[in-house]
Amino acid sequence: MELPQEVFETDTKRDKIQSAENFEIAEVFSTSVLPEKKSDEFPADLNAEGMMEISQKISERDVGKDTLHSLENLEVFQKLSTSVLQETGDDEITTDLNAEELNQIPQEVVEGDAKRDQLQSEENPEIAEKVSTHILHEVKHGEFMVKLNAKGLREIPQVVFEIQTLKYLHLNNNEIKTLHKNLGNLTNLEILSIEGNGLIALPTEISLLHKLRVLNISHNQLSCLPKELSKLVNIKQLFVSHNNIEEFPAALEGLETLEILDLPVNNLKTLPENMVSMKNLNVLNLDSNQILIFPKVLCYLPNLIKLSISGNLIQSLPKDIKELRRLQALSMNQNKLIFLPVQLFQLAKLQKLRLDDNKLEVLSDKVENLQELRVLSLANNLFRNISENLCNCTMLERLILHGNQLTQLPNRMHRLKRLRELCISRNQMDNLDEQISRIKDLSIIEASGNALTCIPVEIKNCMQIIKVDLSYNKLSQFPVGLCALVALKILNLSGNCISEIITEISFIENLEHLELNRNKLSSFSEHLCRLTKLIYLDLSENEINSIPKEVSNMKYLQVLLLYHNKFVSFPRKLCALNSLQTLDLSENQIQCIPSDICNLQVIKDLNLSNSQLVSFPSEICHLSSLEKLKLCQINGLKLTKLPEELSKLTCLRELDISHNALKEIPEGIGELKHLVSLIANNNYISQLPKSVTSLSDLQQLNLSGNQLICLPSGLQHLQSLKDINFDGNPLIRPPQEVCKGKQLYTIVCYLESADERDGKILQKIFKIISGNVSFENFEFFCQKLQFNNAEIKSLENNRLVTNNLQNSLILTLTPAEMIDQLIRVLTMTGMHYLTNKVKALKLYTQSVKF
Repeated sequence: MELPQEVFETDTKRDKIQSAENFEIAEVFSTSVLPEKKSDEFPADLNAEGMMEISQKISERDVGKDTLHSLENLEVFQKLSTSVLQETGDDEITTDLNAEELNQIPQEVVEGDAKRDQLQSEENPEIAEKVSTHILHEVKHGEFMVKLNAKGLREIPQVVFEIQTLKYLHLNNNEIKTLHKNLGNLTNLEILSIEGNGLIALPTEISLLHKLRVLNISHNQLSCLPKELSKLVNIKQLFVSHNNIEEFPAALEGLETLEILDLPVNNLKTLPENMVSMKNLNVLNLDSNQILIFPKVLCYLPNLIKLSISGNLIQSLPKDIKELRRLQALSMNQNKLIFLPVQLFQLAKLQKLRLDDNKLEVLSDKVENLQELRVLSLANNLFRNISENLCNCTMLERLILHGNQLTQLPNRMHRLKRLRELCISRNQMDNLDEQISRIKDLSIIEASGNALTCIPVEIKNCMQIIKVDLSYNKLSQFPVGLCALVALKILNLSGNCISEIITEISFIENLEHLELNRNKLSSFSEHLCRLTKLIYLDLSENEINSIPKEVSNMKYLQVLLLYHNKFVSFPRKLCALNSLQTLDLSENQIQCIPSDICNLQVIKDLNLSNSQLVSFPSEICHLSSLEKLKLCQINGLKLTKLPEELSKLTCLRELDISHNALKEIPEGIGELKHLVSLIANNNYISQLPKSVTSLSDLQQLNLSGNQLICLPSGLQHLQSLKDINFDGNPLIRPPQEVCKGKQLYTIVCYLESADERDGKILQKIFKIISGNVSFENFEFFCQKLQFNNAEIKSLENNRLVTNNLQNSLILTLTPAEMIDQLIRVLTMTGMHYLTNKVKALKLYTQSVKF
């Protein structure tokens, strides 16, 4: 059976979101930040997305009164765990550290006697080379941090170099290509972060920053590092990810104090033997390079604790791997490993081993030697079975085996008393052994995409379970054993063959998230309505046609998905769900909307696509909280008109009215000031209202497949617009060739040029009219243009109406519209000769390309 994409996406989300222990990008930490403890104690894990941690004791040396107790949220690094500081290894706490900037210096420092506030520039980004000097002059003696992230800077403001006490300088996400030699004046600098600029080289003067402890130069265009870098004798942490480095920088070999080195996403192929001199290195990240052979030199870094070398091309590990006696975490995901040497299993202190996405088939019986092992991840390999000896690793807490060819689990799984998470999705299992019920601490079971036909009732003994994923199996009955799991909060049974909901489901009293889509349910069971704490419910792709009145008991329900069922009308009983924020009733046969829908006072997302609505339901316009509305009718009854009341939806951010039969968009669309996305492709729209140019927040505009001939002037006001599509329209102004690139700037330039051209044409037409309209026709002509008597008298007194006539016309009209109006008036007044001359002039100018 081919598994739906959702199964694979579930695993991906779990890897990236659910667990703070993911190692796909690389988990790294520094022993320098560990409290003094015995060498066999386990430091808590770090988050996958983060790179490196600056933590509690990074600055206790050489800082005096300004001791940094904790740099928990330094934004140089993405999502790391400060739990590395804890002395207990059982509970893992994740702290998010954004890799864009160094942000939060410890509270003890910030709240010092000088009340050292972070300094942020208020310079105009359009004058990128300058910084608001009146702000920088506020830096008093004793202040130590300047933060100028994302300010459009092209160079470091000179006034920064005058702050002799500066310790922390943040210049992330600017446009700085080179660093001034005056950088060497900042001799007290301890942390320098220049991530996300366009640096192509570092100045030799960087060697003068003798106190520098942390340097972040990630996300630049560096191809090498200067040899002077070796003079940074106090450097502890260096971040050089996402650059163009092809050879390991020789300057780093002399940095014997370096503890954390981050070099992922470069072009490294090998490492030098001299790297062995980096004796204090305990965290190394070499992810996403081009390393073909595991560098033996790494095996002789005596203090290495965490090593991540994922995303390379390594096929085997050397026997020397056994020399990494202090190694606690090893990540080699996404390589080409085909076997594991027995020497790997001599790493007695190893606690985290991640080998996802390789070509491994066998796990050695020697795995039992890893008595400290807590996390083992072997996802997406070629395992057909797992060694029974794994069950002797009694400290194991997480076992990730999804995406293999397993037909069963080891027979002694019950010995893994500390196991909390078991992931066996996308294997070939047809039963779940009841021995799992003896693992009392189990809290997560993921077994989607197998061939399970039943779940042992004994699973009720696992009273700590909070999440169960059994989606896309072959279950024909709701597993009764799950109903005893009072701690259960997330349950996914989608993609099975369940046709009935049992009464006992009401015993799962703490359930918050339930997925039963793609089953064979014929009704919305009243038993579901007893799950009063439910927040998310997915019953889509079943055969439900009605809603029980008891649904009003679901007071906390926020998300309800009922798409692709058998409804023929909007279920009025749903209007009692006062907390409902998302409702999807698409792919049904709904023909009308009840007025009671206005009771959904907090609804934000409503999808009624592919329904049988005869006209746009005006009742929707009373949902003042609505932020997203979708009425895409690819397979539904086509809507022909939008009501003016649509303008009442002032909170609306996304509107999809594609694949209908709309001929126009109401002028009131301009009142939707928060609109970010307007999707109206595949209709019959021939003209856009001018008010669309007032949608200053609009980022996406899709009007492809319509009947647009011209675009309104003023599109330059849509400065947030990034995604535009006018394909498949018979455009003349501007031509389709101009719109093909989908670049707003190009379209705006054309329209401005066209307006200028039309203005010149209009002047010529006024001159023609001034010299050719007779006195007896002139008053009638002006009356048709809706001028008042005073204006007509003034114009009669001055027959050279070139300027006067233009100023008297309606100012809201564009030159092109004025021309068309004048042609109509000339025709009505019987001035056919003059009309033909104006038409000829208009056609001639339109044929000229400019």
